[in-house]
Amino acid sequence: MRVLYLMVLGGVLLAPAGRAATYYVAPDGDDSWDGTPDAPFRTLMRGAMVAGPGDTITVRDGRYGHETAVTGGDSANFAASPVVLYRSGTPAAWITFQAEHKGAVVLDCELVCDSYINLLNASYIVIQGFVITGGYKEGIHSNDSAHHITLRGNRFEYIANRPSSTRLGLDGMYTNPNCHDFVIDGNVFHDIGRTNASQLDHGLYLRGVNFTIVNNIFYNIHRGWAIQVAHGLTNALIANNTFVSLAVGDHGGQIILWNAQSNLTIQNNIWYNPMNYAIVRYWSSATACVIDHNMVYGALGLISDSSGCFVGTNQIGADPRFVNVSTAPFDFHLQPESLAIDAGVIISGITSDVDGLARSQGRSTDLGAYENPEPIPTLPSTPAHRSR
Repeated sequence: MRVLYLMVLGGVLLAPAGRAATYYVAPDGDDSWDGTPDAPFRTLMRGAMVAGPGDTITVRDGRYGHETAVTGGDSANFAASPVVLYRSGTPAAWITFQAEHKGAVVLDCELVCDSYINLLNASYIVIQGFVITGGYKEGIHSNDSAHHITLRGNRFEYIANRPSSTRLGLDGMYTNPNCHDFVIDGNVFHDIGRTNASQLDHGLYLRGVNFTIVNNIFYNIHRGWAIQVAHGLTNALIANNTFVSLAVGDHGGQIILWNAQSNLTIQNNIWYNPMNYAIVRYWSSATACVIDHNMVYGALGLISDSSGCFVGTNQIGADPRFVNVSTAPFDFHLQPESLAIDAGVIISGITSDVDGLARSQGRSTDLGAYENPEPIPTLPSTPAHRSR
């Protein structure tokens, strides 16, 4: 299982330079142009239409709206998205969609398009550095057979912030049972879900096989759970994530195990104020489940029902000592006195934190999404040698 995670995490490093092309997208571009630095496309969809294995689509700073993608409402059986990925990379040559500057490219559905990106049946795709916001239903839609997808360094925010009575969950990202081999690494999920309390919504709603969810931050998921580990999820690692509830109205728990899962490993996470248990179960029959070396603060306990799971050494009740958890902008880095520092286990394939800082800086890996930088020791000075 650990070998699988390492292969998945390292997969994007296999893409050769070869004849790969880089295409550019800019708010002042034109889709009739050729996508060069001096003649960029205007939409990501145009870049997606021309990109082949090994290619990179670099998106310049700015806000990109819903284009002509308009929702049919909660009852519609389609997903209106400005970017629909029909083309795929290969195991040796992934296609990369990247913001030129992390966090400076905003993909905004404006509560008009259902999701900004529809993965369809795409594979060997990297999506990194974007702000994905304003989805009517989701940030990224994956209801087909997408596989070998890496989401890295994105921010999913203000998704489905509207009243709704639909019984379908509204999520940062949804995957169905045919999806497999997803890496969700170093992303931030916040303020996701409807404004009324009719149903439950989630940062991630995951079904499928072979999922690696590491170094992510979840907060202000008021009407559901940060992660719904849904029926049939198999071979999943949830590690070094930070989960924070900031409002009294947050729903109890931050991860839910729903129905049956197998080969589930939950390690090195921090849960802050989950209002109930950190992990709750509903008709759950997890097998080969390991929950170990986590920290839980402000909860009744770690998990509502541990049957079928091996529960190892965890810190219950210890305050992780975040830098700022009281007022926006929040800062979930660890203070130097935090008991989360060096309290984790080293997991093969997780070599850096959400900021890109190498793990581990100290004796072992820190808990949560951030690795605390160790101070550089001051070496004693060496007396100068005097020659005679």
